[in-house]
Amino acid sequence: MKKIILYTTALLLMVSCSKMMDTEPTTDSSLSMLENTDGMQVALDGIYASMYNRIDFLTANTHQTFGNMAVFLAADLMGEDIVQTAKGPGWFWNDYTYGVRERYASKIQRCYFVWAYFYELINNANAIIAAGETASGDPARRNCIMGQAYAIRAFCYFMLIQSYQQTYMGHQDSPGVPVYTKATTSGSEPKGRGTVQQVYDLILSDLEQSLLHLEASGLSQDHVSHLDKYAVNLLRGRVALVMNDWDTAIEAADIALSKPGCHILTQSEATVTKGTYSSDGWATGSTPFNDTASGDVLWGMEIISSQSRVYGSFFSIMDACTDVYYAAESPKCISNWLYSQIPDSDVRKGWWNGDIGIPASAWGYGANINYNQHKFQWKNQNSLAGDYIFMRMEEACLIKAEALCHKGSYQEARAAISALGSERDPHYADRLALVSDSSHLRPSSCDEPETLMDEIILQRRIELWGEAGRIYDIHRLGQSWTRSWIINGQESNHSDILSRYAEYQAFPSDYIETILLIPQTEIDLNPCIEPKDQNPYVN
Repeated sequence: MKKIILYTTALLLMVSCSKMMDTEPTTDSSLSMLENTDGMQVALDGIYASMYNRIDFLTANTHQTFGNMAVFLAADLMGEDIVQTAKGPGWFWNDYTYGVRERYASKIQRCYFVWAYFYELINNANAIIAAGETASGDPARRNCIMGQAYAIRAFCYFMLIQSYQQTYMGHQDSPGVPVYTKATTSGSEPKGRGTVQQVYDLILSDLEQSLLHLEASGLSQDHVSHLDKYAVNLLRGRVALVMNDWDTAIEAADIALSKPGCHILTQSEATVTKGTYSSDGWATGSTPFNDTASGDVLWGMEIISSQSRVYGSFFSIMDACTDVYYAAESPKCISNWLYSQIPDSDVRKGWWNGDIGIPASAWGYGANINYNQHKFQWKNQNSLAGDYIFMRMEEACLIKAEALCHKGSYQEARAAISALGSERDPHYADRLALVSDSSHLRPSSCDEPETLMDEIILQRRIELWGEAGRIYDIHRLGQSWTRSWIINGQESNHSDILSRYAEYQAFPSDYIETILLIPQTEIDLNPCIEPKDQNPYVN
């Protein structure tokens, strides 16, 4: 009999979030550290640390596997709003051009990494949850740790089911991903795929348990890296949108928006100063999106200089105003269609270059290229420091506005989106007045916005550019999309319009190339998942 895949058997051991991570197989001796709350906290910190530095189980391609941010960026690049200007060193190019599925048998590529990464986090969360039933120590601390572990497990299963299957609505009975609720060892019984509904049932149960434990603890967030009830509710809102549960989405968003000391960034706070690059060198700009001390951050990882990985980090991939060649050889740009939708009065217009007269055909190196992004820059280039932000207050505002619009509560939805829009554009009320009260989306994601729902989703695409995994929204919203257009006389600035799929004038939202394949290693080692259980494949 084949054994359960080995990479789901590691227990992360961390001294603190400021240390590097070590792993070892889950055994009775390693689990003994979880007998008290101090040990539980060490293991929990190990999970959090892996969320920005999860590369140790790969032998290559580690420069595109830096935890959560790598997963979201890959999902963003599958859509239409981010342009990867050139292949450059090759990192994320296969995500952008849909070359990852054909590499599902590789143990260094995206299909393997996403699966292995989240299942390892799940396994460690399972160990903490089980230990919490009997662990000694302060009951409040134990509840707080268990609440976070349940939320982490929910987050991981939510990311897995979005990556390896179509969206929830209409696919409840489709094959899901294996559900494990106990820490596994080499002798554990493997699981099959189950259904999408079963995965979401666990996610909902875990979120409920998380909030119950966090509430029972009575403790506040120790550090921005730790999930608290406000961040868990934002996650609850994300899940509710996918499940079309508008009432829960509104309730969860309101709780997230109520976090003391946290606020939507003002126009001044959201201003980005662009870095500069020339043949003579580079200079650092400034942005609020590299610092967990920004006033809108609900959950993120503060990364000190000694932990930064210049050749394996989000900012080395994104910031082209640098001597780190990854981004400089392969700038990430906003699509010229999306950029054209941002008024000059909107502070976010300054998050990217406009048409500066240097198209890809005339560009050589660095940030001096049309539509290059400056939203994500190093906090300190000299020390290669920059924090990872996973959740911001603005997303809660967008969730609330969208859910209210779906319910037909148009005036409330307008008020909710205005809370964000007015902080970005002093003339936002004029723009909002142009759209009709309707929850319908136009057929294609690149149609000019006409309805309130069009406007809310457009604001989401602008505000959360590079943060939220655009392809997940494409799936749940059911819109077709394209990378080919002419806007204001300009052709699309995409370097790959996916012409190899010429049969599509517009890609359907459920296009199977956007769904990862189960890694071959799982099929080889798990007797409950056979080749016939693989996701549909297009060569």
